[in-house]
Amino acid sequence: MQIVVHYAEIGLKGRNRPRFEQRLRQHLQAALDACGGGGISNLYGRLLLETAAGTPFDALAERLRRVFGVAFFSRVSSSEPTLEGLEKLVDEFVGEREFESFGVRTRRVDKRHPWKSEELNRLLGARIQALTGARVDLNRPDLWVELHLLSRRALLLHERVPGPGGMPVGSAGRMISLISGGIDSPAASYLMLKRGAELSYLHFHSAPYTSSASQEKVRELVARLAAWQGPATLHTIPFGELQRELVSEAPAAPRIVLYRRFMLRIAERLAKRERALGLVTGESLGQVSSQTLGNLDTIGRAATLPLLRPLIGMDKAEIVDLAERIGTYEISIEPDEDCCSYLMPRSPATWSRPGDLEAIERELDVEGLVEASLARGTRERIDPPA
Repeated sequence: MQIVVHYAEIGLKGRNRPRFEQRLRQHLQAALDACGGGGISNLYGRLLLETAAGTPFDALAERLRRVFGVAFFSRVSSSEPTLEGLEKLVDEFVGEREFESFGVRTRRVDKRHPWKSEELNRLLGARIQALTGARVDLNRPDLWVELHLLSRRALLLHERVPGPGGMPVGSAGRMISLISGGIDSPAASYLMLKRGAELSYLHFHSAPYTSSASQEKVRELVARLAAWQGPATLHTIPFGELQRELVSEAPAAPRIVLYRRFMLRIAERLAKRERALGLVTGESLGQVSSQTLGNLDTIGRAATLPLLRPLIGMDKAEIVDLAERIGTYEISIEPDEDCCSYLMPRSPATWSRPGDLEAIERELDVEGLVEASLARGTRERIDPPA
């Protein structure tokens, strides 16, 4: 079986385009290997997959739908780029299908062919009408007959299966995503994967002072995200001891902001150890008290690496819709105890100034608290669902 893959934004790249193509090929090869193997070759701005004998298309298609960088893909039949070759392709294709209406669209990738696309559309359309009696419908036909003419080969596309678009995972570098058991951070992680980030995940929990439910939820969420990126690393850090220290030494109102600043410091230390280039969070402007513009500013100043907030301009309904589409929503709404709910102040500050938090932190052993938290952390590999 042959499958042609058209990529998305990679086609807009210049001299560094081969680097992006190579990343995409790696992910496509992994999808092929999981379904019995096969090979990949370049084909005039697209990639041609040759599968092993007996490879089920549906199983492979399910994996290809989750390869970022793919615009769409299709099974193809091929022939010499002659009129006789095109007619044979069309005869075999329409002879295996039932339809009452059809449309023909031809794309000449190599413009040196002697026919214009419109001329081929008319010639082949007339042939299909004569063979089947079906009518032409160029708006919503039962069947599209799509042909691409390359310099030495003609391809007939059997279908167009949309991919997720975006950029190949890993093409933008490695980042650390702070992930909770909630709805937002998995959605934010997905958006960064789509932009080519390779993510490792960091989860904070307050066990044994709270239940361990969030840890198992996060494993499930990371496994669901691993279906889009491949095996992922999950770092888990107990945060309860640090929280108890902050409660005893700091005022209540800015406590959540203080928690977040320490989370970013810990995440940044971990990122530097892993040679990651930035941090990802699931914050959305104005959604909760810690996500007002003033608090986001104060929180973000604790980091020196780039801090990316891909959900910042989305409302909750949009985030929920995204979570439902990527399959994380049903996991996220299962009950658990988020670490920030432990020792939660009655009236969290809705606005803060960096200088005020920095003054509080000068009275704390910031470096010691960060290192102690990292020392308590664990690391594990999370594989995609089978």
